[in-house]
Amino acid sequence: METVKTFVRGFDREVLGGGFPEGSVVLLRGPSGTMKSSLAYYILYQNALKGVPGLYVTLEQSAGSLLEHVAGLGLRATEVSEALPILDLSRGREHLEGLVAKIAGMRGPQGPRSVDLLEVLKDKIVELQRATKARLLAIDSWDALESLLEFEDRRGETFRFFQWLRSTGLTSLLISEVYPAGLDAGFEEEFLADGVVHLTMERTTEISFQRRVQCVKLRSADHRAEAYTLLFQDGRFEVARAIG
Repeated sequence: METVKTFVRGFDREVLGGGFPEGSVVLLRGPSGTMKSSLAYYILYQNALKGVPGLYVTLEQSAGSLLEHVAGLGLRATEVSEALPILDLSRGREHLEGLVAKIAGMRGPQGPRSVDLLEVLKDKIVELQRATKARLLAIDSWDALESLLEFEDRRGETFRFFQWLRSTGLTSLLISEVYPAGLDAGFEEEFLADGVVHLTMERTTEISFQRRVQCVKLRSADHRAEAYTLLFQDGRFEVARAIG
């Protein structure tokens, strides 16, 4: 099976068995401060540098704020601006409803009731995928997207959305915020996703903490399930054996 590399040193071959299987839906889940967004952008950025285009959808911070953040990490977003566009939905429903209004106007007197916010989002993603030949997608974050779309049947809507993501052929990374105590809870999206990567902040001494990463699920892959220390230095992510 073809795989998508994360370019995190020591993670692809040693932990994931090569990378994320192409076309899979992977959750990057953890509490605030565990570098979920940084890791997702880094994966798409490194792939874009290698000629594999992607699309980053941001709902929680503006594109400008995101670019400032990754610049602080030493990543030069201008080098991949064409291969890694950013779809800025940080204005939430206002932006999507604006697109709905435009579409409704083009469709005539039926009005916005004939257009679904989720369908507008899907159309926009497919439009950008075709324009850029994108093979990777990051949604930052899944929680904000759920809130924006106001799912009534959460399990059913999640199942259908994940199925749609797979149908596009994109390898999708969905960032999800969760409190440390909630990592062991039975989240429906974890059951429905193809892969789940937990990022945590572990206390090592009275005053020291250590970021850790753990691939707890990855369908169609022979992966390792133990936790590793996640390090970031000199513009690169890498993992090392976790020491208790």
